[in-house]
Amino acid sequence: SAEAPTVVARVTLGAKPCAAVPSRGLVWVSNFGDGTVRAVDPTRNRAVGRPIGVGARPCGMSAGGGAVWVNGFGTSTVVRIDPKRRKATARIPVGLGPFDVLYAAGAAWSSDNQSGWVSRIDPKRNRVVRRIRTGGTPAGFAYAAGAVWVGSTTGTKIFRIDPRTNRFTAVETGEEGPTWLASTASDVWVSATRAGVVIRISTATNKVVARTELAPGSSPVDGVVGPDGLVWVPLLSRGQIARIDPATNDVVDVFPTVKGPFVLTLGFGDVWAPDYAGRTIWRLRP
Repeated sequence: SAEAPTVVARVTLGAKPCAAVPSRGLVWVSNFGDGTVRAVDPTRNRAVGRPIGVGARPCGMSAGGGAVWVNGFGTSTVVRIDPKRRKATARIPVGLGPFDVLYAAGAAWSSDNQSGWVSRIDPKRNRVVRRIRTGGTPAGFAYAAGAVWVGSTTGTKIFRIDPRTNRFTAVETGEEGPTWLASTASDVWVSATRAGVVIRISTATNKVVARTELAPGSSPVDGVVGPDGLVWVPLLSRGQIARIDPATNDVVDVFPTVKGPFVLTLGFGDVWAPDYAGRTIWRLRP
């Protein structure tokens, strides 16, 4: 098995840090438990500046178009933060229960879990310009092969959206609740949280090419392709991270990490793991 990653730093933040994203030399972290976003300086591995209030229960984050985008699960908005001025500059109404946010193809996208659609936001106007009614309960995002991919917390399908036409293709995964996605250009890895399975979908064919079984009840959630080329998948209920080798689709190792690993992020050469069950983010180096 591979050697477990080194914990380079543990940074204390707000309550229930959920997700993170790098932008303008900092790592931005959403705190689900206290409705704030904090910035971490990766050169010093410490929080800097004041907490930015964004409203109730923020989690998913993305960066692009000169902004950091945060989904407000409890406010049914997407909040735009100016990372240079370190302040919220827009609150954009979307559908109910926005689950995740993605900046890709010149737009910000919100998966509106309880409304059953994906909102496309024009960053020039800070408003929704299209609702794409995928059905299901839209969840985690990935961008791969020029398409926006969105998972679902119910059913067995994920959805591939063409940003040029706003049309989507439903992609069958064969597993209930294909919720969270990670990607490379050639593949999308889908965490079916309840099933304890990671499904690999080819972007060339929209077909399942592999299934990787994880421990029953492990609750795989929002993973990332790490700097080592392995797919890192947090196991929320076990306080562990599993790493899958894309060459074999096998689990290389499972190692302990933060108590509640939820959304992993790649930034500044390392993987960042916020502790949804606590108040810290860990910086992990393979």
